[in-house]
Amino acid sequence: MPRPFSLPALLEQVSRSRGRDLHLHELPFPPGPDVPCGMWIATAQADHVYHATGVSALHRQNIVLHELGHMVCDHRVDEPDAVAALLPGLDPAMVQRVLMRTRYSTRQEREAEMVAALILEKAGWPSPRPSAPGGPLDEVFGFPEGL
Repeated sequence: MPRPFSLPALLEQVSRSRGRDLHLHELPFPPGPDVPCGMWIATAQADHVYHATGVSALHRQNIVLHELGHMVCDHRVDEPDAVAALLPGLDPAMVQRVLMRTRYSTRQEREAEMVAALILEKAGWPSPRPSAPGGPLDEVFGFPEGL
């Protein structure tokens, strides 16, 4: 666990330990009740973690940590049709693994959420008050302005 804890340092460690690039992206669609707020897409070359737009820095951090939980647990789901519908510019043949965060009704979703909570506990991270997007917590969580 990086000390002091920062999300960018943790992402760098995960990238190194997996031996592949790890990229963060905003989801290309607005958040909603029936759309994922986070997604992990693994291709042959890299991991891509997508997070919702227009949410607080704390929420973004939790989404990203949840997706890292899927990586750590080596979860697998084949949903090429869902990926094609959500990200039409992405070639489904290139995607090795897709996991989308919408609800916590499956064992994999609960495991990924537990990993996210354990990461924060291990980091000794306090529970900050949520902030608006672009607010003061964005710097603490390592999100560039506007993300």
